Amino acid sequence: MAQAAESEVALSRPAAATAAAIDVEVHSGFESLPEPLAQFFAAAGAANFFQSIPWYRTMLRTAGPEGDKPRIYAATRGGRPLAALVARERKHAGKLKTHMLLAPSRGANASLFAPLVATEDGRAGLFAIAAAIARSSPPFHVLRFDCLDPSAPEFAVFAAAFRAAHMPVQAFFNFHNYYDDVSGQDLGQYLAHRPPELKQDVERAARLLARGDRARFAVIDGGPELEAALIDYALVDLQSWKEPEFYADCTPELIRAAAAAGALRLGLLHLDGALAAAQIWLVAGGRATIWRHHYAQKFAKHRPGAALTFAMFRHALASGDLREIDFGPGDEPFKGLWLSRRRERAGLIAFNPRTAKGLAAAARHFGGRAGAVLAPTLRAAIGRWSKD
Repeated sequence: MAQAAESEVALSRPAAATAAAIDVEVHSGFESLPEPLAQFFAAAGAANFFQSIPWYRTMLRTAGPEGDKPRIYAATRGGRPLAALVARERKHAGKLKTHMLLAPSRGANASLFAPLVATEDGRAGLFAIAAAIARSSPPFHVLRFDCLDPSAPEFAVFAAAFRAAHMPVQAFFNFHNYYDDVSGQDLGQYLAHRPPELKQDVERAARLLARGDRARFAVIDGGPELEAALIDYALVDLQSWKEPEFYADCTPELIRAAAAAGALRLGLLHLDGALAAAQIWLVAGGRATIWRHHYAQKFAKHRPGAALTFAMFRHALASGDLREIDFGPGDEPFKGLWLSRRRERAGLIAFNPRTAKGLAAAARHFGGRAGAVLAPTLRAAIGRWSKD
C-alpha cells in the first residue's frame, strides 16, 4: 500500500457481478506503487514508451496547468493488477468551471494512449475503475481521453465501462498518424517502397551526408553529451518555423526521462559547422515514434529536414530490431512520403448526469440531440441510484 503522502486509496464496491472482489485504488503518484502494480506498468512500458512510468510522470508534471493533479487508478483482485488508468484531475475547467478527468496529455505529445488491461479479467477491472470514477467525491463532471486507438479491443471496453456507470459517452476523431511496418527491412528494402516523389530528396540527402566536410550527423541517446545536445535541440527549435511549445518544460524533461529509460534517439545535423536540424525519436518495444522534428529556416534551401530524416531512418533500420515507425500526430503531406500507412486516433468524452455541471456540459456538447442522448442514460441511472 502506498504511503499517505503519495497515494489516496479508495476501495470500490462491486460495479457488477463480473467485478465482484475487485478493489480500486487511487494513487496520486508513482513513487510508492505496490510492487505488482509497478511491474504491471513496467511490462507495458517495455512494449510501448507511451505506457511507461517515465512517460506518464513527465506528462503529468509538465504538460498541463500547475493546478492539475495525477490520478492513477488501479483495479486489483487479491493484489493482482487487472487494469490501470493514468489520468490528470483538473478543477474549474472552462466556462462552466467543471471538475474534469483527462488523459495525461493531448495529441501533440502522444501517438497513443490507452488504459492498461490484463489479459485475464482486464475488462472487469476496467469496469470497476469506471464505476469508482462515477462515484468519486467530489464528483467529476466531464471525462476526456485523447490519443486512443479506435480499432483496439480496449477502446470499446473503455467506452462500455463508462456507459455501464451511467455516463453518456461519445467517441470523436482526434488525429491521423502515419506509420509503416518495417519488420526485417534494411535501408534498401525500405527505400524500394517509397514513392517516386521522395527519391530526389533521398538522393540529395545521401550526397550531402557523404560530404564530411559539410555535413555532420550525430545521434545522442544519453550519457555526458546529453545536456549539450539539449541546448543544441533548443537552438534549432528557436530557429525553426514552428510555434514555440505551449509547455516549455515538457520537451527537455521528456528528453531526460527518455534517455534514462533507454528510449531516446536525439538526432542532430550540422551543416558547414552550424546546427541545421534536430529530431527526437522515442524507441521502445520495437516501435519508434518521430516525436519532434525541426530545422533552422536559414538552411531551408538545403532541405535539412529531409536530410536528417533520411539519416535517422538509416540509423534506425541498421539496428534490425524495429517493427514499426510512426510520425506522431498530424496530416502533413510530407509524412505520407516517408511512411505510407495512415490510421486514426480517437478520443472519448463522457459526462456525469448525476451533477448539474455534468448535465449542462452534456447539453452544450450534444446540442439538439441532448434529450435523445441523455434520456436513456438518465432513466437507467435513476433506477440504479434509487437502489444505492
